[in-house]
Amino acid sequence: MAYDLIGNLSKTRLFDLVKPLVRGKKSGMVVIEGSKPAELYIEGGSIVHGKTDTLAGDEAIRSIMDIDDGRVSFDWQASPENRTVTMVTLQLMSDWAAREEEWRKIKTIVTSSDTVFSIVIDGGGGVRIIPEEQWGVLALCNGMRSVSEVADQLGRSMFEVSQTIYKMVGLALLEEAETTGTPRIRHKETIDETFFVTIEAELKKVLGPIGRIIMNDTIAAFGESRDAFPKDQVESLIRTVCDQIMEDQKREKFGNAAWVAWLSSLQDS
Repeated sequence: MAYDLIGNLSKTRLFDLVKPLVRGKKSGMVVIEGSKPAELYIEGGSIVHGKTDTLAGDEAIRSIMDIDDGRVSFDWQASPENRTVTMVTLQLMSDWAAREEEWRKIKTIVTSSDTVFSIVIDGGGGVRIIPEEQWGVLALCNGMRSVSEVADQLGRSMFEVSQTIYKMVGLALLEEAETTGTPRIRHKETIDETFFVTIEAELKKVLGPIGRIIMNDTIAAFGESRDAFPKDQVESLIRTVCDQIMEDQKREKFGNAAWVAWLSSLQDS
């Protein structure tokens, strides 16, 4: 199967999943499955094509940068029919990194696209001047609409609307609305920590000390941790690690050892 699950955007940022693929000069298609499905094509480490339901090329890439929910897979056999991205990948990734830095600040207030905001009833009095670009957001933040719904109605990007809300919360114009209900906890079967001890030792045999760094980075890219890694993602993890070993002989040696360790863990469980 060509598809490998590489992460979940509820736990990690898309930028952190795409960056190692670009740095590793990989080729294939990044697939985002969720409320805002999208595709991003990489060829030899260069981002050459992107598309969403309504956009393609540079505009699609800018929209894709802001997606924060859904499962992310990598199809290493896919190649683009079109090359629509005009920006040089080095500049694109630099812009994306700067955008991520701004997102980190925004996320302290706008934690997700599903967050709901409402107007502050008692803002402390006084006269406050509201810039034109904030009026639409203020009018739509009624304690019922999510940030993504506000963005859709205004025809503006998630980044732009979230940035505006961040500023308006700082001005005591908006506040996060109270919501009812408790999120349901999803229990999942996990792999034992000893499995990672075993395959990390095998990875170090072929790559040396950097093997631990690669293992840690790959686990983080899946948005999981060693002590609670889902069993249903182990096979994708092994393939992803193998894909980062350039030499065929070393890749085969580690892959064989990892699959033996995985099958052994299944028999023991």
